[in-house]
Amino acid sequence: MRLSRRRRESGTRMNMTPMIDVTFLLLIFFMTVTQVSEVNRERIPLPRQKGSEDQKPTELIVNVTQDGTIVVMGETVSLPRLVSILGRQLADAGGEPNRVNVVIRADERGDSATVNDVVESLNRLGLQRVRIAVQVPR
Repeated sequence: MRLSRRRRESGTRMNMTPMIDVTFLLLIFFMTVTQVSEVNRERIPLPRQKGSEDQKPTELIVNVTQDGTIVVMGETVSLPRLVSILGRQLADAGGEPNRVNVVIRADERGDSATVNDVVESLNRLGLQRVRIAVQVPR
């Protein structure tokens, strides 16, 4: 009587041990490097650079409604009041018009006369970073 022998699989097996060794070595390396970089960065109070806070550009949103009303920061304002607000923003930015961004949001159903007046006022103040908001069609 002949007993059946188990067949040997002819496929090759991949030895995962070197790959796991490399993974653990990389893990240990990155953990060590992270700890060294945190040791180099002591928790000390650093001096503040003068003018670093006022270098940020400011953005002012001007809304023009359908009936020509100008709304800035939730407040209905007249054109001269808008000019004074923009002048204050310009003064807060150190008098540099490139650091004041103005976004005009105008109602599409409204008249463009008020928008033109706002843009002319911005031009007189020297503000050049003016964007008119539009809605992207779907």
